[in-house]
Amino acid sequence: MPDGVDAYGGWMGWERAVMTRGAVACGNPDASQAGVEILEAGGNAIDAAIACAFAMGVVEPLDSGIGAGGFITLHHAASGTTTCLDFMGTTPAAIRYALYQAVDMTGDYTIKVKGRENELGHRSVAVPGAAAGLCEALERFGTMPRPTVLAPAIRLASEGFIVASKAALRMARTSDMLDLTEECRRVLKKPDGSLYVAGDRMTMTDYGRSLAAISEHGPAAFYAGALAAGIVDDMQAHGGFLTADDLAGYRVVERAPATGSYNGLRIASMSPPSSGGLVAAGLAALERQGIADTAEGRAEDLARAMLAMFETRRTGLGDPAFVKPAMESTETTSLCAMDAAGNAACITYSNNNHSGVVVPGTGILLNNQMRLFHAWEGSPNSVAPGKRPASSMMPTLLFDGDRPAMAIGASGSTRIVTALMQIVFHHLGRGVPLELAVREPRLHAEEDTLMADADYREVAEPLAAKLGLKFVALPGRDPSMASCQTIAVAADGTATAVGDPRARAQGRVV
Repeated sequence: MPDGVDAYGGWMGWERAVMTRGAVACGNPDASQAGVEILEAGGNAIDAAIACAFAMGVVEPLDSGIGAGGFITLHHAASGTTTCLDFMGTTPAAIRYALYQAVDMTGDYTIKVKGRENELGHRSVAVPGAAAGLCEALERFGTMPRPTVLAPAIRLASEGFIVASKAALRMARTSDMLDLTEECRRVLKKPDGSLYVAGDRMTMTDYGRSLAAISEHGPAAFYAGALAAGIVDDMQAHGGFLTADDLAGYRVVERAPATGSYNGLRIASMSPPSSGGLVAAGLAALERQGIADTAEGRAEDLARAMLAMFETRRTGLGDPAFVKPAMESTETTSLCAMDAAGNAACITYSNNNHSGVVVPGTGILLNNQMRLFHAWEGSPNSVAPGKRPASSMMPTLLFDGDRPAMAIGASGSTRIVTALMQIVFHHLGRGVPLELAVREPRLHAEEDTLMADADYREVAEPLAAKLGLKFVALPGRDPSMASCQTIAVAADGTATAVGDPRARAQGRVV
């Protein structure tokens, strides 16, 4: 990108100020406002993060929502608790796929699922964990009642919102899947069957009623109540695997964080089945070995660290209850919140690419997280009843002593891992201001490929040749190279909240 040219079209999306209440960073300005509303009403960072998460499920309905699953990493100041809640989707007990052998267009041998049933439609749906995970975090660590925290999301769904650029891009990229079921087309396309575009006004009336049921009755409405009955009826009508017993038996799993340190700060990230520990290990390795101070040297050292991280991941990451995600989508929701009392929360959750199934009358778009598993036996990430898939989602907190100093998370499949590593390195390792560290061009080295923003080609393409990797340039600053939301808080309470300009995201400080 030539000097003086703004790759993001003037989008700012960040604020810096001394916190009176707290700070939030979300992938959508309406969702950030939901968190601000809760902070200004006296809620803590966990309250605000949960409000943002429910709101993101409205304004980015393909990426997340109560049909999704994911992770929370949080710190509760009053109890001194730092913990992770795993609310990923789990495999239905009756799951069975018919497999066949094939040779793809490049000549590689593959095993495929007949009818792509693990990717599309009712048989691709894992037991959703979002309603359970978000409500459990709120009940255990929040301070505000559930109806208050869900109110902004319900209002957005019922009264409508302006479709943002990233949501519109997602709809365009998955247009065919929105036609997979009649209800999906009815809810997520216009009455004439055309797509919503950025700037359109959209309502999610049915979804607002579903959120209102959870607001009143808690997650039981989703796992045992009327919403559960609707999900099960739709599954039975279309040969899906998900049953009432699967829903009733779903449980959130609390996990000890993966830990590490970098530049004097302690790292707490999501532990397996997430890849959070890899980033901590990669940053520690960079700190030990040192890193070049030229653009070309930095890029090479980072790329080599990335390749080493993915080799570690490839050899065994999976659900620790069962000891490499299969086809992980770049489309995810990540957000974070911190407050003046020292609470912090980072949430990343996802529909994966979504199943194309909206449960009739509910507005709930269900995940296709079964796509994250290997459908064949013998892999650490093979399908098994009740199992949770390996994932790149890694909501992360960093601590200066006992004080939360930074929260960071991202969407973007395996680019999450490398984007977080680069932003933390640029900000903490090089001293680049956080709002500029997020705007730095990115590269991603994995397996046999080096990807980079197109305006980073001058550095990245020769590096790919040097490392023997195939080079791929992504046009513009595409959000598929990860959309990172992050907050840093200094010892004097000054917070910098940054929404990634790739997604026209928004950070707020109040």
